Amino acid sequence: MNSHQITRGNMLEVLASPTALSACMSLPSRPESVKTARDFVTDQLACWGHPNLDYAAKLVCSELVTNAVTHATPDPSTSECTVVLTLVPGEALIAQVADPDPSPPVPRATFSGALAEHGRGLSIVTQLAAHWSVSPRPDGKGKVVSAYLLIAAQPACAARP
Repeated sequence: MNSHQITRGNMLEVLASPTALSACMSLPSRPESVKTARDFVTDQLACWGHPNLDYAAKLVCSELVTNAVTHATPDPSTSECTVVLTLVPGEALIAQVADPDPSPPVPRATFSGALAEHGRGLSIVTQLAAHWSVSPRPDGKGKVVSAYLLIAAQPACAARP
């Protein structure tokens, strides 16, 4: 499947797959939660036997969690950030992060061709994901940003140890 052919429908189909494996973690909306999310991604992918996806998945999740933490309410003790990973072996990894800001995200252009972390918004997600989308949260308190990462066609930078 070519990335330009992947749609939200493809992503929903993968999420509904009977072979899908999912893991979820709720984090407080604090800056240190970004590192916790990255550790969660590494541990979960190692558990599922897909450490090859670690680099790309960590970058995507850290950017999405950074955005969610930035958009949190003024009282972080009452605000949480939820990270969900869904793997369909041999097909795709979908990373989803609940963000309290209901407004649509806007990818910002990077200043170089390199993948730089922190403050790049969705530019990293746009470069690494075959498809990404946004939908309202079922509870009406923000949005869920989802990134669809192909397993078979990870970018060369995703193979870093």
